[in-house]
Amino acid sequence: MIRKVYLKYLLDRLRKESFFSFFKYGYRYVFTYISFKTNRSFSGPIQGTLCLTYNCNLKCKMCDLPMRHLNYNNDPDLINLTLTEWKQIIDDFSKMSTSAIAISGGEPLLNHEVYSIIKYIKDSKMIAQMTSNGWFITPDVADKIILSQLDGISISIDAETEKVHDKIRGFKGSFKKAFEAIANLDDSRKKYKSDITISISTTFGKFNYNSMKSLIELAKTSATDRIGFIPVHNIAPLLNDDEMNMSRLETEEIFIKITELQNLAKEDNFIETSERYLQLFHDFFQGKPLPQKCMAGFTTLVVDCYGRIFPCFSFYEMEKSWGNIREFKKGLYSFWKSKEIQSKRKSINSCRDCYWNCQVETNLLYKW
Repeated sequence: MIRKVYLKYLLDRLRKESFFSFFKYGYRYVFTYISFKTNRSFSGPIQGTLCLTYNCNLKCKMCDLPMRHLNYNNDPDLINLTLTEWKQIIDDFSKMSTSAIAISGGEPLLNHEVYSIIKYIKDSKMIAQMTSNGWFITPDVADKIILSQLDGISISIDAETEKVHDKIRGFKGSFKKAFEAIANLDDSRKKYKSDITISISTTFGKFNYNSMKSLIELAKTSATDRIGFIPVHNIAPLLNDDEMNMSRLETEEIFIKITELQNLAKEDNFIETSERYLQLFHDFFQGKPLPQKCMAGFTTLVVDCYGRIFPCFSFYEMEKSWGNIREFKKGLYSFWKSKEIQSKRKSINSCRDCYWNCQVETNLLYKW
């Protein structure tokens, strides 16, 4: 099974577009795979990601982006992209027939161009999705998000209790703000008769693995449409990961909880994470490398707020840039077709460093 939100977006697009769009998406699927097998660019990335800022108001245990934001601000060589440059990047994704653009950060709402960027993505006929911690989503901001025509938004919530969630997210009150954001978004969704999908995104690891079933039940009492999971990755360069390390007992217990989550996913469409991805959690928590070839740089491409290009979100997290958009006079499209990217794709083909949901779930579309 594939991730349920992908299927929803695809069916929505097929319903809104002509019958021939079925063949367009079929073409994209086939030629992305051919591109991967031949290391040539017959098709653009299925999903692009725009990381609008490294800044964030929270201090999550598994994330060093706010620290990097402070460091980057002191680097005179790093200059933020202008709205005009963001629009050119979106134009290039559209030119490459990219299906969807994810908006991320840091906390993307700290970039005040976010509504214009979302609107431009939608005007370019691509799916737009955003992840947020929810802190800034007041009723007015919720209205702006809905009116931007965003297709889906994920709010980060990691536990069923305020105490555990706020500990993971490093800021008191973040649990309350996240659920207020969901309520505000739902009110705006109803007011403007929007079909936006509101999801919860949950990191799964040492601090919360015992509470997933309770969190799912709590989520169902809110206006959330779905909940998804990702294992906590210790890949942030500036973090000391000792606190994340699990004891043998905790590791044994987490395997039981993963199996419980798999069984719930089989029975409950509220869980958007695919069963095949959840199965891989067993390998992840045993420290095994990803048991499949990675298609990053074919299926996905990420651009950060300074114009740096990454094949996937994990490389963005690990500061492994493939270059800068400003180095290519003809923009992202010329980078996608360049000899430089062909050589870099060869190296990533053997990468097994992460189990990040956006990348692995996309890879699983090609695992028959």
